[in-house]
Amino acid sequence: MLDFEKLTDEIGRANFFSKMGGVPDKVENIIYIESVFRVFIEPVESEFLGAYEDLEWLPTTPTQDDPFKSFPKPPKDLVDLRLRVSKAVMQSVKKVPKDKFLSGAHDFSLAARNAACFAFRQYVSECYYGEESAWLRIVELYFSGRWPVGYSKNKLIVI
Repeated sequence: MLDFEKLTDEIGRANFFSKMGGVPDKVENIIYIESVFRVFIEPVESEFLGAYEDLEWLPTTPTQDDPFKSFPKPPKDLVDLRLRVSKAVMQSVKKVPKDKFLSGAHDFSLAARNAACFAFRQYVSECYYGEESAWLRIVELYFSGRWPVGYSKNKLIVI
């Protein structure tokens, strides 16, 4: 069972996106790309270690479908939990310098914020319904300071 208060406290203390562009961690099935430029503007296929051809982007808007599973229409108590977690993420992300998300005229800060909100909302839904968590690994990457942007087969693409 999810300890929701603990989760929102952790979100409040998190250093979201702090390790973007940093030295890659040694984590299995994670492909690290150095910057938003190398992911979104001028991707180099070889840096994606064979995963670029099948790459699917993780959602960056609240209206996108969950790429991993489908849930029924959420009851009010779950809607409230999801709203609270989104607000906690937005509050925490406000502290992040925008320069990490800029590449020339492109600003990916809104996409990053929305992607984090989406991931945490879906994680809360998985916990609520007692589902095996596809989003836990992604949420853990956010907590570690990274930005998970996509997936290919069993690998995650992370900045």
